[in-house]
Amino acid sequence: MASPIEEIKKRIDIVDLLGSYLRLSKAGVNYKAVCPFHNEKTPSFYISPAREIWHCFGCNAGGDIFRFVSMIEGIEFPEALELLAQRAGVILKREDPRLSNERKRLLNLMQDAALYYEEQLHVNNPVKKYLKERGLKDESIKSFKLGFAPDGWENLVSFLAKKGYKMEEAEKAGLVIKSTNPEKRNKYYDRFRSRIIFPVSDPSGRIVGFSGRIFNKETNEGKYINSPQTILYDKSKILYLWDRAKNSVRKENSCILVEGQMDAIMSHQAGVTNVVATSGTALGVGHLALIKRLATGLLLAFDADVAGETAHKRAHDLSIDAGFNVNIVEVPSGKDPAETIRADATLWLEAVKNAKPIVAFFLEGLKKKFPDDIHKLRREAQVTVLPYIARLGDEIEKAHWIQETSKILEIKEEPLWAELKKAISKNRSGGIQEKGSIEARVVRPRRGLLEERIMGILSLNDEKLSPDFKEIQDLFSDQNLPFLNAIISGGKPSKEVETKIGKLILEAELLYGDKKNLNEEFQNLLSELEREALKSKLELISNNIRKIELSGEKSKLGEYVSQFQEVSKKLNSLWQDPKQKK
Repeated sequence: MASPIEEIKKRIDIVDLLGSYLRLSKAGVNYKAVCPFHNEKTPSFYISPAREIWHCFGCNAGGDIFRFVSMIEGIEFPEALELLAQRAGVILKREDPRLSNERKRLLNLMQDAALYYEEQLHVNNPVKKYLKERGLKDESIKSFKLGFAPDGWENLVSFLAKKGYKMEEAEKAGLVIKSTNPEKRNKYYDRFRSRIIFPVSDPSGRIVGFSGRIFNKETNEGKYINSPQTILYDKSKILYLWDRAKNSVRKENSCILVEGQMDAIMSHQAGVTNVVATSGTALGVGHLALIKRLATGLLLAFDADVAGETAHKRAHDLSIDAGFNVNIVEVPSGKDPAETIRADATLWLEAVKNAKPIVAFFLEGLKKKFPDDIHKLRREAQVTVLPYIARLGDEIEKAHWIQETSKILEIKEEPLWAELKKAISKNRSGGIQEKGSIEARVVRPRRGLLEERIMGILSLNDEKLSPDFKEIQDLFSDQNLPFLNAIISGGKPSKEVETKIGKLILEAELLYGDKKNLNEEFQNLLSELEREALKSKLELISNNIRKIELSGEKSKLGEYVSQFQEVSKKLNSLWQDPKQKK
């Protein structure tokens, strides 16, 4: 009988699963994508459907579906097992005690809290009336699990206590606040009071936080308050409605970013479903990395009255620096998307359809602002427009927008190119730098690389190959010899060896899968490895000679010099005739 892990792997197609997180493209019999685990522009992340594995040849991460979900979701194996079991419809008959960890318990707590808030909204007619006046339909209120936190200090505290949760757990989840009064040091209070509640989910759809909008109450607190950073809720990596929008984002190859939860919900209700919102934080590198996995286009739909203001400049800069094709959705009549959709949903659909490239948007805005003053127009364009052109990664795009700017400013292109060079230099010296912006790249030594490629070809089990295994073993380093022996023996490998061999096979398929002269390629690799092995041996002998000369023990010097000469002769002969054997 198959184990739960085997059953899950049998039911879940690795391409379908990873394709729900990444934008994939065909690469022969395999698939490739830009790696989600390090910053790169050229795809080095590959998936082998036949072997049910993935590997990134840039950062060297790899494994099966469980390893991928663990890494992409930031969870441990037991939670990845449970998540994939739910997706596959596999029942874990006997729950592993490791699954009952703190994280799982807090997820259950958040789910119970969401149900409590939903029930409170269900019995509160004024809140339901308000939401309908804002344009929400009953099915949307239910589908997006909107709720209400009633006024009062301990409503949720009492509910959670009755459900068996400790207040320390509720505090860790960000739902309650511990009193700072020394006389009430064990007292806890609800974080959300008299607020409409918007549940915030992780990419898998599990509720990890909440956003609350004040309702019919005077307060010194903000209009919106949000869950704090917790072990469940990482604000830098969570986008509101991403779990619902991601399939549309991948399909459309674009993501629309709005400012508020109501904007996002109303857009989904209107049928534009590739829409998300930041939740309680400014747009950051983590959010953009999440979107970049599935799309290259980004549409920014900020309020029309502040679209060009400093408050959003950083979002524009980061989006362009991340390599997106950035367009601006101009919301009509100075309204936000939610108001526009409530008035007439077709206005929103048209605004999205007619989104303008960011440079064109700002150029048009400046033309409207300075219709009769060409000098002010030019000065403002130098400050506002050229920095965005400078950030573009494509040289053809730069040339196009310099040409367009030249026409609007009624000036030749040469001075614009000169100013552009200054802007590019400024960006390089003082551009926005954030954690995660450095590209990771694993550099393998030449000898190790050759050994791995030889093992990969051997693992393909090509019938045309008839290698001398003893000869190959003599050439291999101690580090890779155990893996070579496992391939030669053909026995049941350990998990570590199996993972390593799977990665080597995938790389060999990509490099040599369509080569007819595989045997010739194999022999060339062996010749190169022999040269590298001889060079390593020469280096070792040289080190021994130096040690003897320093120690003064001249008796062994002749032996090592003789060895050095012999190995040098072999190496020279190989350079002259690569096909010559030892």
